[in-house]
Amino acid sequence: MPNTIILPEVSLEAFLWNLFIGIVLSSILCIHYSHRAKSKVLRRDLGLVLPVICLTTLLVISVVKSSLALSLGLVGALSIVRFRTPIKEPEELAYIFISIAIGLALGADQREVAGIATLIILILLTVIDRWRFRQEPTIGNILLSLEIPKESGQLEKVLALLGSEPMNLDIRRIDQDEQILSITAVANFQAKETLVKFCSNFESNFTRGKFSIIDDFSFPNE
Repeated sequence: MPNTIILPEVSLEAFLWNLFIGIVLSSILCIHYSHRAKSKVLRRDLGLVLPVICLTTLLVISVVKSSLALSLGLVGALSIVRFRTPIKEPEELAYIFISIAIGLALGADQREVAGIATLIILILLTVIDRWRFRQEPTIGNILLSLEIPKESGQLEKVLALLGSEPMNLDIRRIDQDEQILSITAVANFQAKETLVKFCSNFESNFTRGKFSIIDDFSFPNE
């Protein structure tokens, strides 16, 4: 008589409790993520997927947690999965891991651990956000693009203007054709007044020139 694999029974009551707690915790995680996405460069649609990731993980762990055969089968099945969408922000990846961790803890019937850990992690993220906001300067790295008509001595003149202001300047590119001289640089203005003064001086010295400023704290100045 061939051997048959008997799957362990999953307590329906415990599963429903875990499912309910998973919905609550993942919804809190979704709200926390959506609130931070309003003021940061994060994809807002990812927050709606976090509860699905959490509950799917919970379901998988609940089924395979007491069966070695199913666990090995799960490893083989997941080995064919490929994720094509890149994660641009590390914080997005952190939220995905938190969602998976909640599902893992609840699938293993560790409800208290899941609740306490989720609360502590979200409080920690909030504290780090507030601390980072206070530590960041008013103006960070600036991508500066200048365009002036090509004339004799214009390059020396604009470089002298750039060097006259107290800023950490890193010239990345200089382009020149028959009519236009273009300069792209990364600058770090420590005060708004310095930036305003630079713009005023540029307009005074180069009446036919153009400039564009892109403010990005994450732009590398190296």
